Amino acid sequence: MKKSLLPLFAIFLVACQPAEEAAPPEQAAEPAPAPQEQAAPADDRLGAALDAQPDDVKARYQYRNPRQTLEFFGIEPGMTVVEGLPGQGWYTKVLLPYLGSDGTVIGAN
Repeated sequence: MKKSLLPLFAIFLVACQPAEEAAPPEQAAEPAPAPQEQAAPADDRLGAALDAQPDDVKARYQYRNPRQTLEFFGIEPGMTVVEGLPGQGWYTKVLLPYLGSDGTVIGAN
């Protein structure tokens, strides 16, 4: 009985291996735009969302670093973002205009 399970176990192990990815065919690809060109619309939108905040909120930017935080986590317009323990919604007020009408903010308490 044990000998008959050995080949079955070997097949199972082989089946569980990740599939090898085929190498992409070599094509004459156009050069990718510079990183600044790709990030410009999101940066402008983020800057506009941050500039639109009241002065008391802007006063906290040096401590909360909202631009650096959102860039670090890769938050972009149109995403769905779950904000943990939103409290009074400091980041929610920044995220809503930045994410736009295609984005969603979910507060998780």
